[in-house]
Amino acid sequence: MKNKKVKVLFILLVVGIIVLLGASYADYNSSLKGQFTVKYDGSWKRVSGSEFKLKHKKTGSILNIQSKMIEDNYSDVELEDFIDEVVYSIEQQNKEYSLINMKKNDDSKYESFSYLYEKGMEQVLVNVYKKNDKLVIAYYQADSESYDVVLDSVDTILNSLEIS
Repeated sequence: MKNKKVKVLFILLVVGIIVLLGASYADYNSSLKGQFTVKYDGSWKRVSGSEFKLKHKKTGSILNIQSKMIEDNYSDVELEDFIDEVVYSIEQQNKEYSLINMKKNDDSKYESFSYLYEKGMEQVLVNVYKKNDKLVIAYYQADSESYDVVLDSVDTILNSLEIS
């Protein structure tokens, strides 16, 4: 009888893991067909009415990803050569934020840069990616207490980024 209970518990555990893994990741294709794809888990909820915006269910942190077509005169230019213009444009729209850190991401599959900003008790990570004639900008916004807690999940999502 004890062996039968162990078998049943084991089967339930395996089925539970399969269901959990199968339901924990969702693919999202950008509403701009052919622009980008990312994968995210069940701890995030898509915000309706946006191009691509996720809200973390527990912390309320936001991840927003936008895709832009680059003007023809920049499509063959390295991102490093015009990143200052992109960042200037972002900073002009968000003057109340202070730059804390910036870096070129050498470990990314796309040419990319990361910028960390702060405003009061809020932190915003801006990642800018370039592939051919496409520029993808990801904004991760969280309060200071939640920022590090959710950052691994954000990194996982951004590492799944596929730019078409």
